[in-house]
Amino acid sequence: MTSKLFAAAAVAAFALVLPARADAACCEAKQAPACCQAKPDHACCDAMKGHVHEASAIDILLANDPQLVPAPPVRQVTEVWFTRPTLIGRAIVQGRYVIEHDNDRMARGEPCTHIYAYNDQANPVATFHCTHLERDRATKNTVVLVTLPDGMQKLTEFQFAGETAAHGYPTDR
Repeated sequence: MTSKLFAAAAVAAFALVLPARADAACCEAKQAPACCQAKPDHACCDAMKGHVHEASAIDILLANDPQLVPAPPVRQVTEVWFTRPTLIGRAIVQGRYVIEHDNDRMARGEPCTHIYAYNDQANPVATFHCTHLERDRATKNTVVLVTLPDGMQKLTEFQFAGETAAHGYPTDR
């Protein structure tokens, strides 16, 4: 990993110290896009293409290293305490439960979210295909509940710490 980082830093440093061509006046004036459209064979445009390519190579080098950009976990779980009766699909739960999201199940078209009683994680009390929701990065595991007119709560979504994606309960159709 250290050698890859060193190589990426060397490529970046080399790209930064390359001298610009003398005929690159349109680039220096920040008119490069317009200049390159008018004169696509201009030296400045060739230099810009090379610079973009070098930056892409660095990005690819870093993005392909799983130690630098780890893949999201296939299966995530969190423990939840429902202090009041809570509706999840057709199930009414209260107490200690485990919410599990499994990306492999989702890829196979199966319900990706399973909710288990804490003391029986073999038989889910609720399963569903979640709805992907974009949210701000969560600093901790969160569960969003709404209070229904009868005082019962309903699970609407959950999110794992560190992620920008939340998992919503499918809306009623």
